[in-house]
Amino acid sequence: MSGLETSRQFWDEKARENPYWYVSSAGPYEGRNLAEFWASGPKIWNDLKSASGYQPKRIDTVVEIGCGVGRLTRAIAPEVGRVFAFDLSAEMLAIAQSSVEAANASFHRAGSPALAEIADGSVDAFVAYCVFQHLPNPGVLRDYLKTAARVLKPGGWLIFTMTPRTWRDSIAFALRARRWLVERRSSQGPHGLYRNEWYGIRPTIQEIEGLSPIKTKNLLLHGDKWLFFGTL
Repeated sequence: MSGLETSRQFWDEKARENPYWYVSSAGPYEGRNLAEFWASGPKIWNDLKSASGYQPKRIDTVVEIGCGVGRLTRAIAPEVGRVFAFDLSAEMLAIAQSSVEAANASFHRAGSPALAEIADGSVDAFVAYCVFQHLPNPGVLRDYLKTAARVLKPGGWLIFTMTPRTWRDSIAFALRARRWLVERRSSQGPHGLYRNEWYGIRPTIQEIEGLSPIKTKNLLLHGDKWLFFGTL
């Protein structure tokens, strides 16, 4: 089974377990304030635009990777002409389709990073927020970034976040083993935070920049999330 297929199964499980927490673990696992959850989408979108310099136009086409339940999609759609929202998980997409009331947003199961549905040079912005760190390996990240270079128009924007490697990654095995023990001792969620599908990849900033065919700048955005952005 490929790494992406394992990831797909993991996120389908999480969509059934507690989709809003796994999209945004900033809030409580139980009793999540959904009004606050949805309100965070426009705030994140404003931060991405402000930090990167992207100014969407009503005629723009945007590709969003890892849309989850559609939190960011709901914020993007009113400002652009079309949003193609992708996710590995059919379960997440089903929630997104029922949560986003925007005629210009369409939802697609990402069969592979190639995104064959999207034509060459047809996209104004390629966006992935809090997604790529969960990929199974850096090769998949490279493939998504190659796709961005293929589908973006000249001058189109690549905008994504990553959690780069820090000193904590040197003790990752111990931290994940401790989390495994915590989950073994309690039936309460969240579940699977020790798994590769959640922990994902932690390349260095230099490695991330080296994987992208589009030259990017970077800055610290939220918490440990770094924003990478550039134009084709």
